[in-house]
Amino acid sequence: MEENRKEINPYEYMEYFMSQAAHVVSMDNNGKLNVMALLWKTIGELWMIPIITIAVSPARYTFELLTEGVPEFTINVPTEENVDTIDITGSYSGKNVDKFKKAGLEIIEGKRTKVPTIKDSLLSYECKIVHTCKSGRMASHSLFFGQILTAYASIKIINK
Repeated sequence: MEENRKEINPYEYMEYFMSQAAHVVSMDNNGKLNVMALLWKTIGELWMIPIITIAVSPARYTFELLTEGVPEFTINVPTEENVDTIDITGSYSGKNVDKFKKAGLEIIEGKRTKVPTIKDSLLSYECKIVHTCKSGRMASHSLFFGQILTAYASIKIINK
């Protein structure tokens, strides 16, 4: 099994996806990667395709990459062993810091996206942005709707 994970149906292991913070990975047009801690996410269907929706503030570097860079992102739910990386990726700006290096995160090249996933994640999703909109009056965030192109689960949760 490649990298101790297996391709899954996007709706498997939803309890892990919904209950934990995740890393969102984005990329500029020159291949520079960024990773950001993400709490505001959901999974479902839109136009009968599997979708992950994320909310990102326009003040974030990730917003810049999602709107001006490669129109893709990956979502990666960390394991218990690397959950502390959420604090690191949520505390610095990718404009100034290589958060992958600082957090000790390794990547796995995307199978269906240019944007990679994060090695040793419980769950990873490769997504292509199909729609964006403002979140409304509740928050000044924008919503990014990503069609799930492929999803992976760690052998750790498959064998539980």
